[in-house]
Amino acid sequence: MERSYVKTFGFDEHRDLNLLFAGKAECSPLHSYGPAVRPNYIFHVITKGKGVYYLENQRFELESGMGFLIPPEIQTFYQADKDDPWEYYWIAFSGTHASAYMKALGYDMYHPVFHVDQIESIQSIIEEILCIDQILIQDELMLTSHLYHLLSIIKLSDDHTTIAKDQSANPYIQDTINYIKENYATKISISELANSLSLNRSYLSSLFKKEMNVTLQQYITDYRLTRAKELLGLSNFTIEEIAENSGYLDPLVFSKAFKRKTGVTPSTYRKQEYEKQQEFARTGESLMLNEDAKIMK
Repeated sequence: MERSYVKTFGFDEHRDLNLLFAGKAECSPLHSYGPAVRPNYIFHVITKGKGVYYLENQRFELESGMGFLIPPEIQTFYQADKDDPWEYYWIAFSGTHASAYMKALGYDMYHPVFHVDQIESIQSIIEEILCIDQILIQDELMLTSHLYHLLSIIKLSDDHTTIAKDQSANPYIQDTINYIKENYATKISISELANSLSLNRSYLSSLFKKEMNVTLQQYITDYRLTRAKELLGLSNFTIEEIAENSGYLDPLVFSKAFKRKTGVTPSTYRKQEYEKQQEFARTGESLMLNEDAKIMK
C-alpha cells in the first residue's frame, strides 16, 4: 500500500515538452510498481528513505537525495525498502522534443540515476504544479514553465554532485562513453576511438571491460539497439531509416542484430510496442481515475 496523490493533465502532445501528470507518494515497506513498460518519460526524486530500481538488467540501490528516470518503452521495476521505505515526488512528460532534451541532458537507460542537492526546490515546484488547475491558457503556460524549471534544477543539481562523485572515475571510460553517445549513428571504429584518446586499442578494450563488465563492442551494439527500440516505439521512421539512424548501413544486418538481442524482428517489436501503448492508454486512465477517487474519499 501507499499514500499517494496524483494529478493528470491533458496537454497537446505535439508540443516540444508536454506535462502529463505529477504526484507524490509515501510508500509502505516493500511497496513496488512493475515490472511495467511506460510510454513516456518519468522522473522520480526521492525525499526520504530507500529503495531499489531495476531497469532491464541493471539494479540501482537508491536513497534520499537521489532520483531516477524511467525511459519510455523499457521495462522497469522499483520497490521501497523493507526497513526504511522511500517517499518521492514524480513528474511524467512526453513531447516532440522530449527525447532530444533527455539526450542533451545526458539521461537515458545507461544513465538513469542522478543525485540531487536541491530537494526543497524540487518539492516546492512539484507542490505548485499539484496546486494548479488546468483551466486557462495562463495555467498551461505556468505548468510548462515549471516543467522546464524542474528539469533545469535536476540537471544543475546533478552536475554539482557528480563532479565530486566522479573525481575518482577513470576519465578514459567517461570519454569513451561520450564518444559513443555522440557517434553511435556513424560507423565507429574502436581503433579510431582509441586513437582519439591516445590509447592502444587493446588497452582501451581491456580497461573498458574491467570497468563496465561488458566488452566495448557489446556496449556500442547495446547502445545502438536501445536507440533503435526508442525509434521503433516513438517514431514513424521506416526500418531502413531506423537502421541508418542507429549506425547500421545494412538493414538486414540491423534486423539480424536486433532479433538476436530482443528475440523478435524490428517490425514485430514495433507492433508489440504499439499494442502495449494502446493497452497502457486504456488501463492507465482507469488507474488514474481510481487513484483520484481514493484521494477524494
